[in-house]
Amino acid sequence: MKSSFDVLIIGGGPAGCTAAHRLATAGFDVAVAEEHAVIGEPVDCTGVVGSEVFERFDLPRQIVLGSIDAITIHSPADITITHRNGGPLAYVVDRAELDRGLARRAKRAGATFHLHTRAVEVTPHAAGMDVTCRVDDGEIRKLDAKVLILAGGPRFAFQERLGLGACPVLWRSAHAELAGNGLSNAQVYLGRDVAPGAFAWAVPVRRTGQPFVRVGVNSHADASSYLRKLCEERFPHLIPSDRPLAPRSWVVPIVPLAKTYAERVLAVGDAAGQVKPTSGGGIYFGMLSAELAADTAAEAFRQGKFGREAMAGYEKRWRTFLGLDLKIGTLFRRLFSRMADHDVDHLFHTLRQEGLLHHIAGKVSFDWHRELILFLLRHPSLARLFLRRCWDRSAEPPFSDVPAIGD
Repeated sequence: MKSSFDVLIIGGGPAGCTAAHRLATAGFDVAVAEEHAVIGEPVDCTGVVGSEVFERFDLPRQIVLGSIDAITIHSPADITITHRNGGPLAYVVDRAELDRGLARRAKRAGATFHLHTRAVEVTPHAAGMDVTCRVDDGEIRKLDAKVLILAGGPRFAFQERLGLGACPVLWRSAHAELAGNGLSNAQVYLGRDVAPGAFAWAVPVRRTGQPFVRVGVNSHADASSYLRKLCEERFPHLIPSDRPLAPRSWVVPIVPLAKTYAERVLAVGDAAGQVKPTSGGGIYFGMLSAELAADTAAEAFRQGKFGREAMAGYEKRWRTFLGLDLKIGTLFRRLFSRMADHDVDHLFHTLRQEGLLHHIAGKVSFDWHRELILFLLRHPSLARLFLRRCWDRSAEPPFSDVPAIGD
């Protein structure tokens, strides 16, 4: 079995498969090491993506399980605001099929996939990177590549070993799918009793013609416990009586790595913390960054230069493309995390009473939040609400950007 490649990608998710497809299409010898037996499983994602990703990456519409045309946001006191988009704002997709479709595309372009193959050690050498992998049957397999792309999600052992560091802030996240029809449109729930430090959500989908509700929680605390509480309070009629609720849980990095490159190494997607800091969504940003990583690697091969200076072009590219949105989103998340529940209720009252919902409607984008955030922070009445806790020096933020313990 072949063991030496131009590029080895650790992780067969959307970012890893996107990089593999782009590099294989350009004629490079590419391999993907994926620890699981089947691409796309297990599913650690609710699978909500903006409409823009379909056009940008020519995704098949068959993976769509439902569209999000309206969102109702609930304040802690259950004051509601509904945004109707006049068309699909986002789609709920079959995440497993999304991953498998991207993997098939990469394979057709010539990429090789090693399944059941978990990378356990990376060792730089003068001409590339040695990667030691453990196969499910216990076999140790050695792979070698001139360039290594880390795309294995929010696990940062390799990043720390190679000098990239680790994501300083993680959300805990959990989701479950309930059989039945309990919603007319997507819902978002706010409040410290619902999702401390973040938010919860519920979206209606259809699978094999049957209705379901996908429910999820992002939180600084135990997301699975808050998910069970949300289901019991909002969807008790959908909880199965014959078995316990068994949510899937994972972690979401919401601050990028300080550095996403090293000699012969690039990190993309969740493995680089390239995630929207307001929502935790990372599929689209990860795929965009993966394209830029692939282009950087291809340029390094053309020039025959793989040092830090050659790899640094990747970070310049993705930060130019995404950096301002990430910075503004991070500022907003930090301000919002300081707000007490009654501050959020006051915010909702202000939005409704001052007739601001019409102005906000034109600034709503599922993937790009900068314009909406700047409007909120520039409006005098709203800015006072967001900044009130910052002016109160005696009030410590309930959630700060400190390392979180991974699940």
